[in-house]
Formats: sequence, C-alpha cells, structure tokens
Amino acid sequence: MISTAAPSVVPGSLTRAADAVAAYDRHPQYRAGMRWLDEFVTQPHLNLGRSGAVCPRLAPAIRANTVWLVAVAVPGSTPAHAVDAGRLLLDVFEGIATGPHWASTALLGFFPGLPDEHVADFIDGGHRMLRAEAVERGLMLGEFHEASTVGGVHNRAFPVMRCPEPMFAIRAMTPHDLLFADQPGTPPADRLSFLLAYERHIGPRLSPAAREGLQAHLAAARQALPPRESS
Repeated sequence: MISTAAPSVVPGSLTRAADAVAAYDRHPQYRAGMRWLDEFVTQPHLNLGRSGAVCPRLAPAIRANTVWLVAVAVPGSTPAHAVDAGRLLLDVFEGIATGPHWASTALLGFFPGLPDEHVADFIDGGHRMLRAEAVERGLMLGEFHEASTVGGVHNRAFPVMRCPEPMFAIRAMTPHDLLFADQPGTPPADRLSFLLAYERHIGPRLSPAAREGLQAHLAAARQALPPRESS
C-alpha cells in the first residue's frame, strides 16, 4: 500500500542558526550541521581550486542572522518522498526570506530518521527531480550527504557536497550562479531551461556586458539542442 502522508515540519524545529544550540538535544543533526558549517563550509580548502571559503556566502549570512535550520519528517525514503519534502522546504524558505533579507537567507533542511541505506538515493534522486522546479522559482537547491560524489565547479575531483547529515539547502539565485547554470555535463534541454530561468530572475540586475554574455550562453545552449527541440 502506497502511503499518502505528506512531509511535515517537525513542530518547533525552525530556528535561526544563532539559536540552534538550544535545539541540539532535540535535534542532534543541528549540532553536526553547525559544526560542518564552522569547520568546512565557511573555511578555505586546498582542494577547492580557488581562494576563499568553500561557500563564500555562508559566513556573511550567519553574521546577518539569516541562516535557518529546520527538521522535516518524511513518510518514506524514496526520491519521490524527497521531492515532496523539498517542495515543502521551498515554501518554508519563501515564508522566511522576505523583503531585504531575500538575497542573504539560507535554509538548511534536515531529515531525522532517514535510513542510512536510502540517504544517497533520497537526496541525489530528489535533487535531480526537483532542481528545475526550484530554479523556475528563482531558488537554488543544494544536495548534501555523507557519501556525496558531487565535485566542485573548479575541481571536479573535490567532493564539495559532503555533509555529515542528509540535507537540502535552499537559497536565492544570485548572479554568480551562472557558473552552475551553464555546466558542460548538463543535458542541453536542462541547460537551456536553467539559463532561461536565470535570465528571468537575474537578467535585469546584470550589467549590459554581462547580459550580452548571457545571450551568448543562451545561443550556445539552443544550438546544442537536438533539432526537434530547438524550434
């Protein structure tokens, strides 16, 4: 029998990172997540392939008190369940990232009780299915778990998405996300869809030169489509 239960936010679990320590006993995933932020995400790394922190956005967001943590209870551990949970997280993000805090807000969604043997399929499979929908909403969805093999943009051999707890991270799309929008390994149709969403959400904020460069990326993406898809 297929469960029709929906994912739900664990009551009382939504908290700012600055207040997360008070929830460590109830949500031990938060302790591991905050340590990961402090020791890895906000630090430089020799294998990153560039200077600066692994994620240069997180430390300023933590200082601005715009990083949130939340726990989501899921009724199953398939990629389809992850999609439903991810949609809930997108909605939660849009509820907390209001006004001037939209651009700096980050939401880290944890999944307590997710069986270890299903973590990779849940996180990676759900991300593949939901990424385009998130981008259409002007949001970036990150997929993190302990066995992730996803490499960094500047060093594909460096597994930059490894985290001690399974997690989805959500933030607003920014101009620098063109790096992620136009990756050579992305299927042409997905690449074009991402670039069109980027144009819609970020294009008006770009300089004339950057907009011209974006049009060149779009033209190349359209040219890469199979003939029946390029019309």
